Amino acid sequence: MTSAPDFLEGAENFSHIILPILSSDKEKNVTLPRNHKISDWQKIPFSNAKTLLGTEHPFAFFDMRASNGVNFHLEAFAIVAGTIQDNGILYLICPHWHNLSEQMDEDALRWNDNKLITTPHFYHYFKQCIHEFHFEVTSEFSYPTSGQNLVEFRQFTPQQQNIFENLPLDHADIHLITAPRGRGKSTLAGKLAEQIAQKMPVIITSRSQAALPSFWRMIQSEHIQFFPPDLLIKQIEEQALNPQSWLFIDEAASLPLPLLVKFCEFFHKVVLTTTTHNYEGTGRGFSLKLPPLLTRSIKQWQLTQPLRWQENDPLEYFVERLLLLDDEVHYDHQKKATKTDFYRLLAAAHYKTTPTDLRRLFDGENQILFPYSGNGQLLGGIWAINEGGLDNVLSQAIWRGERRPQGSLVAQYLCYQGNLPEAPQLYSVRISRIAVEPLFQKQGIGKRLVSDFILQISQQKQPLVDFISVSFGQTEALTHFWQQCGFELVQITPNKEASSGYYSAMMLYPLTEKGKQFVEKAKMRFSRNQALLPHIQNGSQKMAEDLKLDKADWQDLYGFAYAQRSFQASYTSLKRLYWQYPAQFSAMKGIFEREEPLPNNKKQWINHYRTLVQKILQENDG
Repeated sequence: MTSAPDFLEGAENFSHIILPILSSDKEKNVTLPRNHKISDWQKIPFSNAKTLLGTEHPFAFFDMRASNGVNFHLEAFAIVAGTIQDNGILYLICPHWHNLSEQMDEDALRWNDNKLITTPHFYHYFKQCIHEFHFEVTSEFSYPTSGQNLVEFRQFTPQQQNIFENLPLDHADIHLITAPRGRGKSTLAGKLAEQIAQKMPVIITSRSQAALPSFWRMIQSEHIQFFPPDLLIKQIEEQALNPQSWLFIDEAASLPLPLLVKFCEFFHKVVLTTTTHNYEGTGRGFSLKLPPLLTRSIKQWQLTQPLRWQENDPLEYFVERLLLLDDEVHYDHQKKATKTDFYRLLAAAHYKTTPTDLRRLFDGENQILFPYSGNGQLLGGIWAINEGGLDNVLSQAIWRGERRPQGSLVAQYLCYQGNLPEAPQLYSVRISRIAVEPLFQKQGIGKRLVSDFILQISQQKQPLVDFISVSFGQTEALTHFWQQCGFELVQITPNKEASSGYYSAMMLYPLTEKGKQFVEKAKMRFSRNQALLPHIQNGSQKMAEDLKLDKADWQDLYGFAYAQRSFQASYTSLKRLYWQYPAQFSAMKGIFEREEPLPNNKKQWINHYRTLVQKILQENDG
């Protein structure tokens, strides 16, 4: 063997794929056949893996090598595996196979608070899957012959033909087409759009135009137009679109539910497609979550027959097994619930559960898994994260806007945006996810689960936890649930979550005396501020008392004027200052009275008002 070509030299050149397993510390021996040119190869970083969706390849390489050990990006791996054609090969370039569990995994930087760690639990599970499927582990391989990298339209399968013929004639208003990867879902939708566009205008939307499969991009015309979701919402609000148009939503599970509901309310006919084994989250949960939110008739269609490979394809089964998409939760009352049980539970209950969650669940630091079982079955669980316990120096730097250490998400938010510098110093536990098996929901299990979890955390001695926090996309039902569990609302974020489309609510449950004092302080401060916050539509009226500056406001203003506290973090204090000094801050009238956005020269404008605030603070000090 000769030395490796450029496309396999260096960890920065991640490419694509896996099967059979190529694993070796001798990866520099991998060579291209003489008739292959390096220029024929496309190098795709893991972060750009989604650009491969909808493409086909006869073989590819997935390069795990990294400068500090290994790097296994699970979403990228699943995506590239779904592009391999029938009888194709996916190669995994995997150094340190025999001591893989001891290697630093650079992928952990994405999901472990930017800390590099080994990930032994995942790699133990990964090797177990390799062994179950009898894949070859070798340091040598026979190179495959070159194939074409083209996606061509094939004749419809009977399932596709049935949907193609009957969906346009069906009386339902909303149509949901679900399928695993490689079933021709997007191609079918594109052919449907072409047919319908002969009589009616058609609109396409998706997470982004770049995320559209190549077939969709090719059929865009004056009768089939693409609108990004934000522009589509704007056009709907301005009544600039014909509601009689057919709307096609590609990979609908990647969009927030409130957005999808608005689309489905406006357009008379909507076709949503989503992948049941989605790499942004499971479409199985999506199929359960969306229909109850709709007031119009909906019909679900399914595709199961693969197009790019044969039935019972070992690579597809392997990926399903690795991503725990293959079956339901297995639980034996004689053993504890495993991490794989937890992930399956999360995937069933949350449509946004992703492979990154799987990596974090297996090996992430500072986490707590709390199961709830009944009759020998895992019925629910809480996934929580330890937060806080930071020293005073770091906490003050966070409050001033100078530091943003990884982790302690709620504690840091309360410190900076909530003007509560002591928040990161207290010990807290954040409930990251709570899940109940869909068949057992609405039976009070969630409340009992939270109650039992609170009891367990309150009995913890080292460290003594001061409060439990939870952050979620705020809906009336979820807020009521957490209030019923005894949690207090202390924040509603000014920006909507990208994943849910809702504002985030933060609620706290105190456990210690210090925790009780802190939660009461946070609750009172939020109650005093919420009448001044433009994003909270609660009918609160501004009272004279709400507009007075108190000690916390002056502290906040000092942070804005002399440190790096942002305009948004100090918004309510600045608004009170405006009401007290309207002449000096007359240019803020539009922002504080008419809720206008900040001007285009935002940075210049804010620096100007920092100087004005400094002047007023100096006058008051004098």
